[in-house]
Amino acid sequence: MSSHQQQFLLTVSAVALLGLSCTTTPYAARMQPQAAWGGRLTGPSNQLHQSCGAACAAPVNASTGEFLAPTATRAGQVLQKVAEALQGLNTLERALSGAELDLVEATLKACVAQAHADVNADWQRNGGSRFENGQFPNDAECMKTVKLNAAKEEVSLAQELGRLKHAAAFACLKNRLPPNLRENFTIEPRYKPDPEVNGVVLTNKGLDTLNPDFVVHGTRNATDVQCVYELKFPCLSAHKPDPRTSPGVDAQLKGYQKLTNRCPAALISPAGLFQFGIL
Repeated sequence: MSSHQQQFLLTVSAVALLGLSCTTTPYAARMQPQAAWGGRLTGPSNQLHQSCGAACAAPVNASTGEFLAPTATRAGQVLQKVAEALQGLNTLERALSGAELDLVEATLKACVAQAHADVNADWQRNGGSRFENGQFPNDAECMKTVKLNAAKEEVSLAQELGRLKHAAAFACLKNRLPPNLRENFTIEPRYKPDPEVNGVVLTNKGLDTLNPDFVVHGTRNATDVQCVYELKFPCLSAHKPDPRTSPGVDAQLKGYQKLTNRCPAALISPAGLFQFGIL
């Protein structure tokens, strides 16, 4: 826990204790001078102010000396605010539990498999050519040029299917993952090293940056990386059993592993989950 967090907890604890002291200490006892108050005591109003301060400020009945506001309600409000503050601190820095990570990984695998099947079927149904084997393209079909990109470069069927399957998988993840986890993941963040903080910062572009597909992180803090996942949709038969054999994947995962030491970087493909360095 950082010194800032410790100071925050001490502060809210002190407020809570102050709120409790206002409700459990008899009014007559509070009106007695206490050594810890310090300073001069010149009258009841000063004594009351120094005893409770702003945390206990409430109208007082002049004839009975009792607070007009119910003390239980006042204490409840103080403690409620303390609880809300503590809850906010916990939520701000929360990492996913093991069970939550299991849910995320199961959803990743399900969405990747669904995207793979749906896009293959849609491609054949909506104007694309029929695959010879009926379910997915063979190697010759994967290498066939299907269009030109904005830079007038040839785009193969493997590249186009991969683009479409990524988009379908991302939409699936956003829909299927529960709302309480949505502030703990980011799709396609881009990181660059930041020597000043001995870590990374988010960026939009640039050389020597890392751009994983899916990152699990601390709540609302994409640079507090917990786990990194890369989605792969192999088209060529040689890479389908284990996408880690695809060119450049090993170097890609080594780069992603620099973002976290809390879990191994992993690939998710229609064949399942593959962790970096584990065969």
